[in-house]
Amino acid sequence: MATDRNRISAQMIALELAMKAAQGETDQAMLSAALCAVHGSFPESDPLTIELDDFAGRFPRSRRDPELLRDAGCQLWGAIRRSSWPSYSRRADIEG
Repeated sequence: MATDRNRISAQMIALELAMKAAQGETDQAMLSAALCAVHGSFPESDPLTIELDDFAGRFPRSRRDPELLRDAGCQLWGAIRRSSWPSYSRRADIEG
């Protein structure tokens, strides 16, 4: 199971990919690194994993179109932001 440090590292690698994509400057090596890090740290059902897989599927087409690449980078950035939100806990001693 991935530690918090691994998850944060994977998020930072994916964030670099999203920021570079938003600028139209990403490449296949960066995408491969993000896929490896996220798939090693997050479950398949996690929204970040799902969004990154979607980004990877659109990458061959969008890397030739700067506007598509920027949009894909912004969507990925949103998924990274959401993945850092705390998870809901149903503990009565904490939540009342």
